[in-house]
Amino acid sequence: MPKKSIAIIVCAWPPGGGGIGNTAFYHAKYLNPDKYEVGVFTPKYHDTLSLTESGAKQFAIKPFPAFGKAGFMWSLLWRLKDYDILHLYYPFFGTDWIVLFAKLIYRKKMILHHQMDPIGDGFKKYFFKIYIKLFLGLFVYFSDRVVGLSTDQLEHCYLTKYYRKNPAKFFVVPNMVDAEKFYPQPKDSALMQKLNLKSEDKVLIFVGCLDAHHYFKGVSLIMKAVQLLQGKYPNLKFLVVGDGNRRLQYEQEAKELGIDARVIFAGWVDNVDLPKYYCLADIQVLPSTDSTEAFGGVIAEAQCCGICSIGSNWPGSRMTLADKETGLLVQPGNQDDLTAKIDLLLGDDSLRQQMGEKATLRARHLFSANYAVGELLPQLYESLK
Repeated sequence: MPKKSIAIIVCAWPPGGGGIGNTAFYHAKYLNPDKYEVGVFTPKYHDTLSLTESGAKQFAIKPFPAFGKAGFMWSLLWRLKDYDILHLYYPFFGTDWIVLFAKLIYRKKMILHHQMDPIGDGFKKYFFKIYIKLFLGLFVYFSDRVVGLSTDQLEHCYLTKYYRKNPAKFFVVPNMVDAEKFYPQPKDSALMQKLNLKSEDKVLIFVGCLDAHHYFKGVSLIMKAVQLLQGKYPNLKFLVVGDGNRRLQYEQEAKELGIDARVIFAGWVDNVDLPKYYCLADIQVLPSTDSTEAFGGVIAEAQCCGICSIGSNWPGSRMTLADKETGLLVQPGNQDDLTAKIDLLLGDDSLRQQMGEKATLRARHLFSANYAVGELLPQLYESLK
């Protein structure tokens, strides 16, 4: 049988892509090259990683006009004519129209891969609401398949009414973790020395973008918890991995809380090195304050590394951990609940170890490339006749 050609269209890409960029990257990397010819189309916002290791072709296109991670990649309109399936990772405002026009003009198959509900703050909040209300139904109607990250997400997101009306059109593909890189390993002594960490330290870790787009990640809540718990745990440290235009704000906040000596801002870390950072931690924390957190890829990564997690009880993302088995769920925005759950895990070494061991087994099964890309994506593509 001839290969199927897949066009992956996504608004972000590693090293600065966040969950949506990492997901698309893994899909391009692990799709079977004997069955699929893959082309990746991303905005040219920064230098992007090459995909030579996967055999996929990559095209970085300058969007015009560009608005944050939205924009119009006009040349897609003729570039996509050579592909069988147009796989659009959503949201990607602006370019979503170009992909839709290409689908209609060339009569291609189109997949709308819903990664998250765009929430936003300030002006963006109202823009997203109006845009989704006016146009999401149109994109769902013309898509041949619509992908969600879990049935829990599909039951509690902007897609819910469309999912309930026509569930046969929808398909679930959880995000994945590169289990070849993320696995339990001893603490890296050189990295500990670099970060000024000691073996007796209790370490919380946050991994994520520190920019305005990711305002909802809950970094301030974690820092407040550190302030409240520092008396009980004198060796408590908070390792912040990531960078962005809000980093200085968080650094200033740590000073104002009197915990700047306990908070380590490590900056941006490449995915290749990221497992070493997870393995320095006792607990990974992601207390997101908005439902736009639909999966929580860093929870899956940490759990593959054998680290128990604390995450917010949002639809979709709450499925990434097993509450009271591989970690703990907290009520979004609830400072007391978060502080109490961190305290519970910090004070019980045996419980953390048990959760970490179960986390590894669960995450490596549910979020592996063999399952997400080896089984589910081929089923999705082959369903498009």
